[in-house]
Amino acid sequence: MNTDRMIKTFCELVKIPSESPNDKDFITYMEKLLKEEGATTVFDAFGNLIAKFKAKDSQSKESVLFCCHADTVQPGKNIKPIVDIQKGIIHSDGTTILAADDKAGIAEVLEMLRCAKKHPPLEVVIARCEEITPSGVEHLDYSLIDSKIGYVVDYDTPDEVIIGGPTYIVFNVKYKGKSAHSGMAPEKGISAVQCAAEAISNLKLGRIDELSTANVGVVNGGINMNSIPEEADIQAECRSINDKKALAISEEMKSIFESAAKKYGAKVEVTVTRSLTAYTISKDAKVVKAAVNAIRKNGLKEDVKYTAGGTDATHFNHGGVETAVLGVGARKMHSTDEYAIISEMEKVASILITLVEDFA
Repeated sequence: MNTDRMIKTFCELVKIPSESPNDKDFITYMEKLLKEEGATTVFDAFGNLIAKFKAKDSQSKESVLFCCHADTVQPGKNIKPIVDIQKGIIHSDGTTILAADDKAGIAEVLEMLRCAKKHPPLEVVIARCEEITPSGVEHLDYSLIDSKIGYVVDYDTPDEVIIGGPTYIVFNVKYKGKSAHSGMAPEKGISAVQCAAEAISNLKLGRIDELSTANVGVVNGGINMNSIPEEADIQAECRSINDKKALAISEEMKSIFESAAKKYGAKVEVTVTRSLTAYTISKDAKVVKAAVNAIRKNGLKEDVKYTAGGTDATHFNHGGVETAVLGVGARKMHSTDEYAIISEMEKVASILITLVEDFA
C-alpha cells in the first residue's frame, strides 16, 4: 500500500466539487480514473457509474461489489485539504466540509484496486445523489449488476461492520386554523401554532427504545405577533430497525397530530412518506464473516452493529445484493470540522485489500 499516493488521490478528489445533485462532473472524472485501473464502465439511466474488473490471479466467478457515493453536502465548493502530518489528520481550511464522506472511501477503494495481488471479479459503483432523495442507488439498474454480495464503504471507523438499517418515515403536517386580532378578538380565532404545540407536547420524542427514535425537526407558524396564527407546519420523522415498530410509532404520531387539530377545531393535513424500509443481515452471512475476518487479520476487534442512519446498503439489500457497510476513517462528517485520520484510512485500505484477496 502506498499511503502518499492514497493521500494525494484523496486530496485531488475533494478539490472537485460535487454538491448534490451536481455530481456528474466528478463521476465523469471517476470513470477516467477507473478505466486507467483496467475497468470497463457503463452508466445507468440515472447516471450511476458501474465499473467492472476481471478476476486477477483467481478462478472465482463470483463478483463482489463495492459502492461509494460521488456527491457531498454543502458547503462543498473550493475545498482546500490540509494534510497535518504531525496530528495525523487531513482537514479543510474550515470554510467548507472536507468531503471524506465519501471521497475517503473512494480513495481507499482505488488503493485496494491498485495494490491487491489477487481478487475475484469486482464491481465498483460510484453512486449519485446519496445525500438527497431520490438517491442514485434507489434508482440503480440492477440488470447491470452481477454481484450478489457487496460493501458500501461509507461509515466512520475501520472496525465497524453495519448489518442493518432502519425503516425511516417522514411527516409533513399542515395545520389550518382561523386568523383574528390577538388583542381585539382572540376568541374568534383558532391558533394553528397552538395545535402544533399541543401535538408536539404529546409526542414521544428522542430515543423511544434501543432500536427506535422519533424527532420533530422543523416548526413554522404565524406571520404577525398581534394575529392569531392561521397556519403552522411541522416536519417530523420516526425510524426503527424493526419495521413493524416503525409503523406502529408512525400511526401513533399521525393520530396525535390529528387529535390536536380536533381539540381546537382546526383542519390538518398529515402526509406520511416511507423513505426507507428496514433491513438486517445475519452475523453468519458470508459478507459479514468475510469482513470480520479481514478486520481481525489487520489487528482490530470488529464492531458489528446496526445503524439508525440511512445508507445505500438499504437499497442494495432490497435490490438483491446482500450488502454490509464499512468505515472510511473519518469524523464529524457533514460539518466544516470534518477530518480524516490518516492511520485509519491506511487501515481501511488494508482491510479492503485483505478482503478481496481472501475472496480470490
